[in-house]
Amino acid sequence: MLRLSSRSLALCLVALPLLSVSPQAFATPASAPQPAASSETESAQLAPQAKFIQDLGNRAITLLADKSLSDEDKGNKFRAMLADSFDLPTIARFVIGRSWASATPEQQQEYMKLFESLVVKTYSDRFALYTGEGFKVRNAVPETEKDSVVNSDITHPDGSAATTVTWRVRTKDGKMGIIDVVVEGVSMSLTQRQEYASVIQRNGGDISALLDLMRSRVAASAPEKKPQDNNGHG
Repeated sequence: MLRLSSRSLALCLVALPLLSVSPQAFATPASAPQPAASSETESAQLAPQAKFIQDLGNRAITLLADKSLSDEDKGNKFRAMLADSFDLPTIARFVIGRSWASATPEQQQEYMKLFESLVVKTYSDRFALYTGEGFKVRNAVPETEKDSVVNSDITHPDGSAATTVTWRVRTKDGKMGIIDVVVEGVSMSLTQRQEYASVIQRNGGDISALLDLMRSRVAASAPEKKPQDNNGHG
C-alpha cells in the first residue's frame, strides 16, 4: 500500500512534476542501497547531485524546525528555496504536455504564473504538518550526461517504515535543478500531467478550461481581506 502522507510530501518540498517525455524516464531505477549520509563528512563525500538533495533536505528540516521564524517568514524562505532548487519552467511545460504548442503566448504566460503560484501555495501549506521527520540520501545514479536519479528515505518519528523518495536532478547551464519527484514509486509529475490532460480533453482540447480551473484554485487559496468601512479602516 502506498504510504503517501502530507507530512512526507512536506519534507520532500515537492510533488512537482518533471521532464523527459518518455515514460521510461520516470521509472525508478533499480540500484543497490548505499549507506545514507549521516554526517557532514559523509555528505561531503556524496556525488554532487546526491549532496545537492541532501543539503536541500537539511535546509528544509532546519527551516521547518525553526520556531523563531513566523509563518510568513518561513513561507518566504520556502518560496525562495523552491524557486532555487526546482526547474519550474521545465516542470510546468511537461505537465501541460502537447497543449503548450496550441496555447497562445498570452495563455502560456498566464499558465506559467498560475502554475508557480499553485506549487508555492501547495507546499507552503504543508509546513504546519511537519512533526520531526528525518531525511537521508542513499545514493545517486547517473542516467545521461545531464540527468541523475537520487534515491532517498524519509524516516518517521513514530518508527514506521521509511518513505522512499526518488529525485530526478538535471544539470543545465552549470546549475542543478529538480525536474521530478517519485514518492514510493508514484511520479508526482505524471500524476499532475494526467489531471491537466483530463481537464483539457473534457473541454475539446481548449486550454482555457484548465486556466479557469487554475485561476479558481489560486483565488480560493488567497488570504481573505478584511472589509473596510467608509473611512478606510478595517
